[in-house]
Amino acid sequence: MLEKHSRIVNKKMIEAIRKQKCELCGAPAYAQPHHINTVGSGGGDIPENLIQLCADCHMGAHDGRISKKELMKIVAKREGISPTEVYRINRRAMGYDV
Repeated sequence: MLEKHSRIVNKKMIEAIRKQKCELCGAPAYAQPHHINTVGSGGGDIPENLIQLCADCHMGAHDGRISKKELMKIVAKREGISPTEVYRINRRAMGYDV
């Protein structure tokens, strides 16, 4: 059985990812960035797991109207890597072998 890594708590990273506009729809965004993989599931404060969303898109991400896959595509484009690499980086950060 694989051990989970400790959650990364990085306020500077959260602020670095924070934007005034939603990365999905472009609407104004006021809250802290959304964790694609939840903190409770081991998701960390890394660029590949954070995306700035407006309130409506944030609710859509939490209620399943917006998929993790869709969010990872946006993050991949922002970070200049493939969605597959975003997935792998997140899984490694959560303590899984990939």
